[in-house]
Amino acid sequence: MLDRRLNLLLTFIFTALSFLLLDNASAASPARAQWLSSQKMLVKLPQGLRVADNMSFQLANSDINFRDVPRTYPLPVLQRQDNYAVVSTAGLNRQMIEDLIHRPLKVFVTNDQNQLLDSTAIQYAGLLDELYAYRGNDLGVTNQGSQFQLKLWAPTAFSVRVALFASPTAMQSDAVLIPTYQNGVWTTSVPRQYQNYYYLYEVTVYQPLTDRMETSLVTDPYSISLAMNGAKSQLVDLDSGESKPYGWDNLTKPYLNSFKDITIYELHIRDFSANDESIPFVYRGTYDAFAQGSGRGVQYLKSLADAGLTHVHLLPFNDFGSVNEDRATWETINANSSNLQDAQGALSQIRARDAFNWGYDPVHFFVSDGSYAMDPQGLSRVRETRTMVQSLNTLGLRVVQDVVFNHTYENGLTAFSVFDKIVPLYYYRLNDEGYTYNSSCCADTASEHFMMEKLIVDSVVHWAKNYKIDGFRFDLMSFHSRSTLMKVKEALRSLTLQRDGVDGSRIYIYGEAWPFGSFYNQNPQESMSQLNAYGTGIGFFNDRLRDAVRGGTTSSSEKSDQGFATGLYFDFNQEPANQNTPTDINQQMDKIRHLGDVIKVGLAGNLRDFSFREHYGNVILGGNLLYRNSPVATSAEPIETINYVSAHDGYTLWDAIQAKAPFYTRGRIPETATASERQRMHQLAMAIPMLSQGIPFMESGVELLRSKNGDQDSYDSGDYFNRINWTGNDNYWGQGLPPAWKNYNDWAFWQPRLQNQDLKVTPQLIAQTANYYKGLLRLRKGSSLFKMNSLEEIMNGLVFLDNEGTIEPGLIAMVLHNPKEALLIMFNSSRNPRVFSHKVLSYNWGYDPAFGPNVDPLLAQVILNRAQSQIQIPGMTTVVLRLAKGSYFTGVK
Repeated sequence: MLDRRLNLLLTFIFTALSFLLLDNASAASPARAQWLSSQKMLVKLPQGLRVADNMSFQLANSDINFRDVPRTYPLPVLQRQDNYAVVSTAGLNRQMIEDLIHRPLKVFVTNDQNQLLDSTAIQYAGLLDELYAYRGNDLGVTNQGSQFQLKLWAPTAFSVRVALFASPTAMQSDAVLIPTYQNGVWTTSVPRQYQNYYYLYEVTVYQPLTDRMETSLVTDPYSISLAMNGAKSQLVDLDSGESKPYGWDNLTKPYLNSFKDITIYELHIRDFSANDESIPFVYRGTYDAFAQGSGRGVQYLKSLADAGLTHVHLLPFNDFGSVNEDRATWETINANSSNLQDAQGALSQIRARDAFNWGYDPVHFFVSDGSYAMDPQGLSRVRETRTMVQSLNTLGLRVVQDVVFNHTYENGLTAFSVFDKIVPLYYYRLNDEGYTYNSSCCADTASEHFMMEKLIVDSVVHWAKNYKIDGFRFDLMSFHSRSTLMKVKEALRSLTLQRDGVDGSRIYIYGEAWPFGSFYNQNPQESMSQLNAYGTGIGFFNDRLRDAVRGGTTSSSEKSDQGFATGLYFDFNQEPANQNTPTDINQQMDKIRHLGDVIKVGLAGNLRDFSFREHYGNVILGGNLLYRNSPVATSAEPIETINYVSAHDGYTLWDAIQAKAPFYTRGRIPETATASERQRMHQLAMAIPMLSQGIPFMESGVELLRSKNGDQDSYDSGDYFNRINWTGNDNYWGQGLPPAWKNYNDWAFWQPRLQNQDLKVTPQLIAQTANYYKGLLRLRKGSSLFKMNSLEEIMNGLVFLDNEGTIEPGLIAMVLHNPKEALLIMFNSSRNPRVFSHKVLSYNWGYDPAFGPNVDPLLAQVILNRAQSQIQIPGMTTVVLRLAKGSYFTGVK
């Protein structure tokens, strides 16, 4: 302990250094040497300098003022190649390495005349993973009865101190503690009297980014509670009564038989209630909104749970940096204007100061974000987050947390950076110059490094145990290895009710497995990409089915390109903006046949080894069908496939249909597809993932025809463009041009559509679509036929039918069956009724109680002629028929 005068001095120094760091953050210098292991180092010379026989390599203190007598260690050359040299560090024992890495250290290159040719800082990841990897489960704060323990992994730090503060806003520390150091870990014992105090680490470490020793005041990367805006970490006991809502310890999870029963609804915490006037203003946009039982949104979620929804996927809610947590600073817009440009114009003035962001900007990985909390200071946000999970569970819904480990909001020595101030350059993926990759959006983290991978596993287990999270959606999984995701899965599966209070066998993992990014580019065979996810039991989003159903991709350049459910071939839009839709009708027919093949594979769970007859008449495997020159199917079992048609990324389904449906199309009657016709497309698109094998996923509000007015990327578009109307009175279409900073080049496309009053929907159409989605949920919940477990079961229980032996464009028919039940499902993407003939229609089929004219009045127009083995299917319609009780389905030959 230090006396009060020294505390005052340290507080002043800490603050001064923090400001100084910001001024020097731009003075970056490269680190071209990589200490691969205790035995060797790779040194890259700068451009224009090649490795020569007369070069000598030495390891030495780079700051002669730091220690009185700098020591130099020669590095024998093991291998030379162009501008790379592999040098030996085998002559350094463990104590030498320990002494060296805590000081300013560089590799110096000289010639035989002792002239300095080059010097470079060092990337330590390989060495640190070999010698300093920490395998304990007690980093951060742990409760040890009469005291707390703090542990910080900082193997290259010269010194570490802990400053304690009585309040979150205190400028003066109440105590400064000196940790002990052992093998990379700094450990501090804190008396229990400091419970709920706040703390900061003072870390002094050599920074290659500025080429000097830097002292930073920094929060704990394993913080479990924070002051507002992450200004300080907090010493808390997560088992204390003040951290839990009433009944938390006895929370009972909604029943889940197995993963194959899962249906997912993606929701943003602020979107859920910011626009809900039935919830008291003070709770809108917060965790506590989910506990307002009389709120329309809460009641609506309950109705979805009753119909069969099992999981709510919440966009990121761990601590992120893009929203100021101080509510007093928030600004909003008044958008009541008939000028379509006004809303986005007003938003552009305040969007950096409003309350909205998707939250894909992580700062701390073990704490919930304070912008959704009633009180962002300390334990309140812990309790409120638990209240949200408890409330959703009480409604009958399990909770999925969207987690973002592939990057951080900031790095280096900037204000919201944490990792680089403690272990410089370690937690990020670097190129051979020592610069951080930014292929995600920001600084890419390096989960191939032991302690970053450990942080990922530790964080997920923390949320599962301490917040009772039921599933995790990983952002950009391909930035991590398959091995990393399997370690996450194994760690979660090991959790038990008896020991940990949660059943890890019921925690589902899924995410984005797009094949791109800094890790994928370097390690395509190891990356957790779609092709490498086979057999993991981890789900990934099926963009093949999404794009085949909708048409185009999520790119705005393909916004008008049509797909299976949006009018391709049968209702061509003739839109000049199309990028990949042929104008020739025969080519369109061939394309929709191909899209039908892609959809069939998706309906079968996107299984790589599923065999079926494609539109040319050949029997092939799903993995051999190509779409955009890549295999369509990559799953080993259905739970590895997330089937969907929209998510928060890209256009909402309704906006996509507004872009794709015919608009002033010559020769069409009427020239512009009506709102009712567009709603038919919308229903057809929703039905396909909901009636597939695998895990169906729906973006919140899609069933309410949710519109973002053509905004292709609403991550920072405020409450106005992200609204959900749980009353179903309006979907907000036509209330503003989408924000210029993402959509300006598309304004000429969207403006005439947004101004067209005929494209607005009625409350009746919205209600019908919501009822339709609930019907799909009930149908799926009530039948085991959508929950097949394996390739063998699907091959035996799912049969695609052809119309009198002909594979027709835009028509998919399939029978699902087992010894107890059978369903006949047909999708007609034509604008007009179709007649389908097959001997299977001679069976005693009838409407399923969950999915008949009660959910889609047009189904009353279905004409089933058993004697002729024919059925007439209305245009843009999905038909589901159930085999009557007492009948026995003998199969299709």
